[in-house]
Amino acid sequence: MRERTLSNGLRVLLQPQAHLRSCYFGVWVASGSVFETNDNNGVSHFLEHIVFKGSETRSALDIAQQTDRLGAAVNAYTSKEYTHFYTRALGEHITQAAEILLDMLLHPRLDPNDIETERGVILEEISMCEDDPGDLCYELSESSLFSGSPYAFEILGSKESVKAMQPSQFRAQLDRCYTAKRFVIGVSGAFDETEILSLLERTVGLLPPGNAPDYPALACKQGIYLKKARFEQTHLMLTFPGIPIEHPDLYTLQVVLFLLGTGASSRLNQRIREQLGLVYQIDAWAGRYLSGGYLAVSLSLGGANQKQALTETCRILRELPQSITEDELLIAKEKLLSGLVMSREQPHNAMVSCGQQLLLKGHILSDEALLQGIRSVTLPQAKGAAMRYLDLEKASLTAVGQTKSEAFYKAILLGETTV
Repeated sequence: MRERTLSNGLRVLLQPQAHLRSCYFGVWVASGSVFETNDNNGVSHFLEHIVFKGSETRSALDIAQQTDRLGAAVNAYTSKEYTHFYTRALGEHITQAAEILLDMLLHPRLDPNDIETERGVILEEISMCEDDPGDLCYELSESSLFSGSPYAFEILGSKESVKAMQPSQFRAQLDRCYTAKRFVIGVSGAFDETEILSLLERTVGLLPPGNAPDYPALACKQGIYLKKARFEQTHLMLTFPGIPIEHPDLYTLQVVLFLLGTGASSRLNQRIREQLGLVYQIDAWAGRYLSGGYLAVSLSLGGANQKQALTETCRILRELPQSITEDELLIAKEKLLSGLVMSREQPHNAMVSCGQQLLLKGHILSDEALLQGIRSVTLPQAKGAAMRYLDLEKASLTAVGQTKSEAFYKAILLGETTV
């Protein structure tokens, strides 16, 4: 993989792979909810939708027909820290597919009628998330943990902010965020490098340099956050202050979380789901952002099972630092290593990771460094990380569905109740 920088500061990753016949062309833009305010929350995601409604020279139908004629797929998603647009096509068509995608991004027509149409689509998307207890629990947890920070803003925005969104706010977001130093472009697979670079020079190469993104600081607040709702299932998220995307404990925590609750043989899965049958799903995972994050254990279960499931989960967490075994450590490391290798063997997966890293961190960690980081985790490191980070005295809890009282959850977290 090679990195090029255009004259305006825009960074480009090139990964020719002669054995492939297809190509992935991705664009990462530092435009996400962390760059928004109460007044324009949701504008990054709304703008992601609007660019598909047409450019100054292509209608939405033109875009659909032209990409279909090339056999190409075009899509996008928005996160808190960036928006990612991408297209995949056969190598002989990737330059044309990329030109269509860049035309959409650089010259969106922002037609008021299109905005009104898409406003309704996004309001339906928000309603759909509100009807999903898992999504609702996740959003409530992050908005509460990050309260007071731009990281608390929901990616979709609120219904109120989306209803009030004006065309001028899209133009302001484009002017602020769609500039060269906030872009990364990655191309991986079968492509003509001369053609691609020529396309980039005459399109994104003409963008004003702008300023590099200034990501806000992030810290977690502790608390218990509840939302009663008429769902058949209740969702719980037990969270702990975590680490940013670059941290010395990154690999150790990946291993600890895997053996705790990611793999099928993990402690939480085996005890809470397989032996006791208390949950539909239980997972341990990390939410990581550029300047901070959290560790989480999430449970999907019937409301009547909350006390036993949460009490047993807390018991496992308390015992974990002293009881991790060499065998568990080996299993976790091997699963993580094989998953990473198999993921990287898909060219678009490797490029997605590299593009995100370059945008957020300014550099790319090699696959070998990632593999070595996992291999090097020792048993004392795993036990130490479990003790430092999975401390129930620092835990927060979010519950959505058939919730109990705050005192109920506090008593379980403090170990003041038994099953």
